[in-house]
Amino acid sequence: MPDKKILAGGAVLAGAAFWFYVKPNYVDSKPPVVYTEQQIAEAPRPTVYLGKPVGEKATGETGLVLNLKAPPSAPAYAKVVIALEFEDPKRAYIGAKGAAIAAKNAAFTEELQPEMYRILDVVTSVFSSKTPEQVSTTEARDELKIELRDRINETLRDQKVEGVFFETFITQ
Repeated sequence: MPDKKILAGGAVLAGAAFWFYVKPNYVDSKPPVVYTEQQIAEAPRPTVYLGKPVGEKATGETGLVLNLKAPPSAPAYAKVVIALEFEDPKRAYIGAKGAAIAAKNAAFTEELQPEMYRILDVVTSVFSSKTPEQVSTTEARDELKIELRDRINETLRDQKVEGVFFETFITQ
């Protein structure tokens, strides 16, 4: 008959194997989460703000000042704060609220920093090709949003912009 200490050690090992491997993977496992189309549509998106510090509200001191196409004798500028909403293929923002969204956006902005120079270059080139008259109407701004979205998506590698929003738009 085998030694009782060996049997007890084997029982402890079998119990530990069950507790740390079988139980979490099979007994306590949860079914995969399936989101409805409504939850996906209503979920916030990763958002990056151009022209304002991360995590703060826009004030009079914030904004990108961009040259518009104009004669040298009468320069024209646009001061803008732009919100870029990106796709969320991992569904990381579903159920996020308040401070959690701000924290996720700050982390997403930090992740996007290596690509930020490309985004700012596109924004600068698009605005510098427009005259003040070409950005003064609502329809023209809607076209500008579409052009910005398409041109930014052409330059980005891993992320895709879904929407462009002007939080502040002032021309002079």
